[in-house]
Amino acid sequence: MTRTIIHSVTVFDGLEANKDLTVIFNDTTGLIESISSSFNANNAHETDILVDGKGHTVIPGLIDAHVHVHNLHVSDDGDAKEITKQPLRAGVTTVCDMHGMAHDLNQHWQRADQEVVEAKKLGPSGRVTVSDVKTSLLAATIKGGWPKPIVLGRNPTQELKEVVETWPDVTEETAEDYVRNTKEQGSHYIKLMQEDCCSMSWETGSVPSASLELQKAVVAASHKHGLKVYAHATSLDSTIHVLKAGVDGLTHTFCDQPPSQELVDLYKETDACLIPTLAVTSTLTGEAQDDRDKFAEIAIKRGVIDETTRNIMLGAANFGAPSSKLQYAWDSVRVLKQAGIDIVAGTDASLGLKGTAMGASLWMELSQYVNHCGLTPAEAITSATAVSARRFGFEDRGEVKVGKRADLVLVKGEPHVDIEHLWTGEGITGVWKRGVRAGIFVACHKMD
Repeated sequence: MTRTIIHSVTVFDGLEANKDLTVIFNDTTGLIESISSSFNANNAHETDILVDGKGHTVIPGLIDAHVHVHNLHVSDDGDAKEITKQPLRAGVTTVCDMHGMAHDLNQHWQRADQEVVEAKKLGPSGRVTVSDVKTSLLAATIKGGWPKPIVLGRNPTQELKEVVETWPDVTEETAEDYVRNTKEQGSHYIKLMQEDCCSMSWETGSVPSASLELQKAVVAASHKHGLKVYAHATSLDSTIHVLKAGVDGLTHTFCDQPPSQELVDLYKETDACLIPTLAVTSTLTGEAQDDRDKFAEIAIKRGVIDETTRNIMLGAANFGAPSSKLQYAWDSVRVLKQAGIDIVAGTDASLGLKGTAMGASLWMELSQYVNHCGLTPAEAITSATAVSARRFGFEDRGEVKVGKRADLVLVKGEPHVDIEHLWTGEGITGVWKRGVRAGIFVACHKMD
């Protein structure tokens, strides 16, 4: 067993900060053993790893509550393993896949588990390199519905057509079977799709949309089987539609019109949370290019992303409707946050998706919460840690507390006071997952 002792450190536990504490965890259980206000180096074991946390803050490992770990956007010269390596380099210890195939997910799970086993065998020199993955597996897609048309594009390969043909065509009659089968395959929650194209350059209504009755059937079946339901919707009308169906949260906010009182009332009535994904809304409308430029450069300099990913992040999808505005998305987050609705950080990033980068997009997301949506730096971090874990039911992570997983990030400075400390100056100087240090480049330092 290897114990790690981080002493003389500020701890932001996911909700509040306390100074000059000592956090002890080990790689055998992968859990936090103790948090105290005392430290005596003479009481440390010979095999303990001591980390001087003076001038630093420990925060929970970040959670990106909306990504895609499929390989559909990976270029011919890309590395699919980067899908879960890039987030960890940015301090993201858990990613939530929102529409993925069992084969891809099984590969990620096996890789994550195996490297922890190997790291423990090596003791103090053991390292991990990939984030944990939670998933909905394949979403409750309908015949011809979202995201089938956009994934296929204009000239799909035969291979891609064959992949999309394996996706569900859920009906009211098959909703129960879909949920049961998806849960048996290992899903942690269910994803719905509701797209009317109002926010996009596509003709409104050009993609088939699920009926309210169908969405209610999927929600009812999911709750019966103990699974929460999160819904894709990018317009105000589609958002209201799935809120009426009783979903537990939205995986996007909308950008086609300003937020309405009906929207706020429905969120409050249903106690749904919001995963804004401003990073992908920005690339949809082509706005906030300065942010993409900024975080692409920071991420490449810190070794978080490679040159191929940098070039992808610098681009923009630019397929928003002329009336779509990022400001509407910012306003919706601000209004809902003021109404007491839980904001859960997520990006919709995937490897190869223009305008996004795994890990780096979450930094951009949190920056926009603070700079444009009225969240404090502490609230922004909480949206990517404690609130996210609570809303998804991840009881083992999201907070720096005794008995929780030692998924931790060590940051120079106080990111709960100034969010920029996550990526400026020395930034992130240490990452641990399940009590094992991450062997990755962060903050221009190699974690050896």
